[in-house]
Amino acid sequence: MIRIVIALASVLVLCGIGGFFALGAFPPALVQEDVHKDVPFAAPPPPAALPPLGAPAPLPVAPLAPR
Repeated sequence: MIRIVIALASVLVLCGIGGFFALGAFPPALVQEDVHKDVPFAAPPPPAALPPLGAPAPLPVAPLAPR
C-alpha cells in the first residue's frame, strides 16, 4: 500500500515539475536569434493551356437483357 502512495506522489511531483518548466521556468535567451528568415521562393509556374473543347464523348450503353 505504501508503495502505491509513494509511486502516486512521485508521479504527481514529476508532473508538477514538468508543468513548471513547460510554463516558462527558464528565462529568455540573452541574445535573440533570428528564427524566421525571408526565404525567396520561386515564382509559381504559369497555368497550363486548356485543350480546346470539342463534342462530348458518347456514353457507353449496355443492352438490356431479354426477359
